[in-house]
Amino acid sequence: MKCLRIKNGIVQFRNDEGKYVEVDQIGKDDILYLLDVITDEDQEFDMDDYNENEIKNPAHKIIYQNLSEKFKELINNKSQFLDESEALYKDALQKYKV
Repeated sequence: MKCLRIKNGIVQFRNDEGKYVEVDQIGKDDILYLLDVITDEDQEFDMDDYNENEIKNPAHKIIYQNLSEKFKELINNKSQFLDESEALYKDALQKYKV
């Protein structure tokens, strides 16, 4: 699903209700939701490539550039991140597994 997009010079993110909101309104819970989408193996995360010439608002440029870099890094290292997370919580998962 397209979670970050550039539309008519405005950067928008998709919130947990499926609505697109301007990126300068993003909060901690919104970022956590997007991270959940990225790390969920059953969902596909998609975003427009960063292109500063398409974005009109300077604040949107800064926010989108930083978010897209971090999200791409996580996407590229997704399997490593999931493996490390699983290893970190392996003991707890085994202890409380039904």
